[in-house]
Amino acid sequence: MGELPEGSALIAGSTIVAACLGKDWSNRADVDVYCSAKAAPQVRSWLVEQANCMFVGLNDTYMDFVCDRLLYVVDTQIHHVESWGSFAKNFQKKCGRSRSEGRESEYRQQRNHWGIGAVKYANNSWMYSSNLGLLGVVPINDGSHDIKPKPGGKLPFDFEGKGGIDLIVAKTGIPTSSLLDGFDLEICKASFDGKKFHIPDPHLTFAGKTRMEANRRAVVSSYVKHHREPEPEDRYSMSAMDSSMLASGTIRAVRREVPNAPFYRLLDVAAALPDRYNPNASIWDGRGTFMNDSVVQAKWAPPIQFHNWCCALIRRLRKYQKRGIDIVDAPTIADDFSINRYNIMSHGG
Repeated sequence: MGELPEGSALIAGSTIVAACLGKDWSNRADVDVYCSAKAAPQVRSWLVEQANCMFVGLNDTYMDFVCDRLLYVVDTQIHHVESWGSFAKNFQKKCGRSRSEGRESEYRQQRNHWGIGAVKYANNSWMYSSNLGLLGVVPINDGSHDIKPKPGGKLPFDFEGKGGIDLIVAKTGIPTSSLLDGFDLEICKASFDGKKFHIPDPHLTFAGKTRMEANRRAVVSSYVKHHREPEPEDRYSMSAMDSSMLASGTIRAVRREVPNAPFYRLLDVAAALPDRYNPNASIWDGRGTFMNDSVVQAKWAPPIQFHNWCCALIRRLRKYQKRGIDIVDAPTIADDFSINRYNIMSHGG
């Protein structure tokens, strides 16, 4: 990517794993690009100018506190994640097959204009995540993380567009390589920085084998043992507080078995918050429910968040096993074991 210092940006995850093993997972894998805060403008411009891509919004499945697809925020080194997609595919989806040079030029001009507002869009998204602020994990932007291209560059933006590329941007001062330290599977740390491949534990990687990070393995093993999946009809009718209490019971059992895992900080911060939950409150009261009170969300959603994180770890473990990767010393999970994510925003209470 031109004048970027070596290691400022890299591609990692399943795309590189597939390349190492000579597999074609292109229909099942997004592309994950990791970069430092300083390198982000240059990377964005490379995506626009060389890869003909466009910005389609923040991928808040990494950061959104209440999202059912959440990847749990455990003292992450990630500042934010941007979703990028093909300009040509998004144009075709928007304008149909009757493409013309004039229509494409008009579409690009309009999206370039929208890109000027990308900074405000992102800052507003972070500012109004008030429930995250109570736990101290809102991305802070002092200008070093503005969603901008390189000086003089364009940033086409379509918030209705579809992605396929995740641009994962580090916090200020964090080297790109540090973002890989939080991966649960060692093989997923395989990366390419534009010049060199970096392969963790190559003897295992090239044999299609890997290890799971020890603390995550211990937590998953315990969570699987203690989790009791509600019946489908019960899960549908569960309130957010029901979900939180169910997850809390499982987490207490896990913490007794795995007391020293470094993943419990936000649970403890949340437990210390005042309890404003009121089972008799309505959404019109202005406080007391998951729907209208950020303090209630911040206190009672972390167990749901932790549960969803464990779901993500289990799904990724199973995904790589189905792809033929041998997870050395993998947690024992029965084939019929079932676990589903909780989405607090689909419920009342």
